[in-house]
Amino acid sequence: MIFDTLTNVDNYKGLDRVHTALKFLAETDFSKIDLGRYELDGDNIFYMVQRYSTDPNKTVSQAHEKYIDIQCMLSGEEIIGVAPISADKKLIEAKAENDVWFYECKTEPLTLFAGSFMVLYPNDLHCPGVAVGGTAAECRKVVVKVRV
Repeated sequence: MIFDTLTNVDNYKGLDRVHTALKFLAETDFSKIDLGRYELDGDNIFYMVQRYSTDPNKTVSQAHEKYIDIQCMLSGEEIIGVAPISADKKLIEAKAENDVWFYECKTEPLTLFAGSFMVLYPNDLHCPGVAVGGTAAECRKVVVKVRV
């Protein structure tokens, strides 16, 4: 897992597609892009612009096998709970066709704020969308999917 701000994208030049995605995030004005799914490089790199309310009671984590998640906050803030895939966990639901597995597990909280991003690899469990301070808030975020 990587947690950083968009001002530091050049630190990740050696990460090929991840750097391509981070550079795109840093150079794009998302205020002009509608909510939805868009392709950068077919199924190798695509992104989703999302708007949602955080949930103070969210506890379900997820993991992916085929894609790296890059979650970049545009406005608002949320807690993303993180844990290694090797953590003690209970599988709740598997949706292999959508490359997502849902788990119950203990995670450590990190706050994603405007201009910050997390790179979450297949070995990173993550629970996004948790309300900061227990109060729901509106967020606008971009999630880039990078094929492993």
